Amino acid sequence: MPATTLAWRPLNVAIVGGGIGGLAAAVALRREGHACTIYERRSAAGEVGASLSCAANGARWLKAWDVDTAAGKPVTLLKLTMREWQSGDVRAEYDLKGYKSEWGCEYAMYHRQDMHAMLLDAATSPDGAGPPAKLLTGYTLVSLDAAAGSASFANGEHISADMIIGSDGIPPALRSALGIVPDSRPAPQTCYRCNVSREEVEALGLAWANDPAIQFWGGYPGVPGLSQIVMSPCAGGEILSFYCFMPTEQSNHHEEGFTWGEAAIDDLLAGQYATLDPRVVTLLRASIERRPWVLFVHQPYPFWSQGRATLLGDAAHPMMPHQSQGACQALEDAAALGLIFSRKHAEAGLTTDIVKGLALYEQVRKPRATKVQDASARALEDLNERIGFSSLAPNEPAGRKDKLTVAEMNRYDMAADIDERVAALLQAAAA
Repeated sequence: MPATTLAWRPLNVAIVGGGIGGLAAAVALRREGHACTIYERRSAAGEVGASLSCAANGARWLKAWDVDTAAGKPVTLLKLTMREWQSGDVRAEYDLKGYKSEWGCEYAMYHRQDMHAMLLDAATSPDGAGPPAKLLTGYTLVSLDAAAGSASFANGEHISADMIIGSDGIPPALRSALGIVPDSRPAPQTCYRCNVSREEVEALGLAWANDPAIQFWGGYPGVPGLSQIVMSPCAGGEILSFYCFMPTEQSNHHEEGFTWGEAAIDDLLAGQYATLDPRVVTLLRASIERRPWVLFVHQPYPFWSQGRATLLGDAAHPMMPHQSQGACQALEDAAALGLIFSRKHAEAGLTTDIVKGLALYEQVRKPRATKVQDASARALEDLNERIGFSSLAPNEPAGRKDKLTVAEMNRYDMAADIDERVAALLQAAAA
């Protein structure tokens, strides 16, 4: 047997949370030969809600994992359009027609439940490389021993694993067990997510809204402040999805997180929404699945990992949605774990020293995810901070190093970065 395979071993991985990030981690680790079990708290795993962005920095990992993205019914975006709040007149546009040729993957929009189903199939199907992951539902975490790699659930089940990944939104039990004390505050915005069907859009005579574009109303200083709308097609163009932001004080919802109950249309059309482009008001009045999403601004956690346990996605770096990078950052987290615990890096012994491997994961991912987290909070009040529109911002101060750019997000070669870091570990061990 070649010497480089001696230090590698297949891991028994427990993934707490069956959302986008948890399923992506199962896909990435399965492809590297590890046995993954996903523990989901809901009795029926799945996602509902609005659209989800997948830029090239996330899409490249779906491609690398041979995920059947066509099954997710993506809509390829051709532009970002900024509109005036009251009139709907175009204020600025960012052209995406050359996006794939420049960055290697299309910029796509998915309906959240379609991406979830797509990743679930990639994780659990008997087809594809590596052992299929197992999905168990009705598992709510109540305690975790990170050093021992064991966990207990509310249904009385106890498990042990080589590695435990917490990916279930913002899980208090996981954070508490790892010794993480969140530093967060209510955001000045609350979001309402809702959908309109293609048939309804066309029946209303508003077919222009089905353009393959993300369209924005508001979201730049003073026009009209914290009231913003992000509209995009998804589900193969069959659904028009809305993220509707308003000042928190105008909202009737205040508990952090996503609320399952339906919101009344009057909850949404409050405050400055009374002056909104009347075409959009018409669409919102025809909307369904209106769900409140109460937002909190989180400061970066001091660490993500303890012992054999780590965090991923929103569990590790909860962020505001204003850079449309939440799913992509979770995909990058998952990809990093797959690369670090791969056979390629067997010589470094990371599957036999899980703590060392998770430390490398945090070194690779935390600075980049934190920068996106910070930029997402800044874009809350100024759309010009958003990736893409940043190139259209007037009078930009020279030399700003905190501002995200499309190039920075899409040119980063994480595989090469990890290769270099593993080489440095091996060199240090040999010295």
